[in-house]
Amino acid sequence: MTRTKSRVLPFVFALALLAGCGGGGPPSGLQNKNPGDNDVDVVVALGDSITLGDQCACAPYPARLQEQTGKIVRNAGLSGSMATDNVDRAAEMIARFHPGFMLILYGHNDVVHGVQTGSIIEALQAMVAICRERHVVPVLATYPEPIGDHAAYAPRVLVLNSHVRNLAVELGIECVDLEMEFDVEGDLRQADGLHPNDAGTQIIAMAFADLF
Repeated sequence: MTRTKSRVLPFVFALALLAGCGGGGPPSGLQNKNPGDNDVDVVVALGDSITLGDQCACAPYPARLQEQTGKIVRNAGLSGSMATDNVDRAAEMIARFHPGFMLILYGHNDVVHGVQTGSIIEALQAMVAICRERHVVPVLATYPEPIGDHAAYAPRVLVLNSHVRNLAVELGIECVDLEMEFDVEGDLRQADGLHPNDAGTQIIAMAFADLF
């Protein structure tokens, strides 16, 4: 899918400050007012290879987010993993790290394997429910639009993104719109058109950091 893009790379770092599917994120910072036994200074980043960061010879976004926010950010990315197969990992990571917050970026691999959008959304909703049951504040995120070698998946990823935005509104939780953050002129992806390069990884970290 091709889009007309009028913005340029120098402005992308400023645009990262506008993250939030609901239009800008909380004005006073994301808070967990009832953390139970969890640590509000600990964040878990749950997702696939984009979260893990194993496709770039650069610091992954969770490590950069830790540096930018001063939070302890645990990288729970798993390369090649699917949302529909990893709902239980949300509970496992909470039991292991006791985070105050969980950042959920999941679903692209489900799209690649032909999983229906409704099933992906059900998995994400289940992850959110697990977080809430365990006094963890969940955050959803959309995916950057796939390009290059992954462009064939773009239509379904964009549909998924739309449903993720709607889910965040329905559940009353924050959503970081990485689709919007990457909708700029400039090379933010590696050659495969999916995984972020150094600049793209920085954009992801900044978009999440704006919540805190």
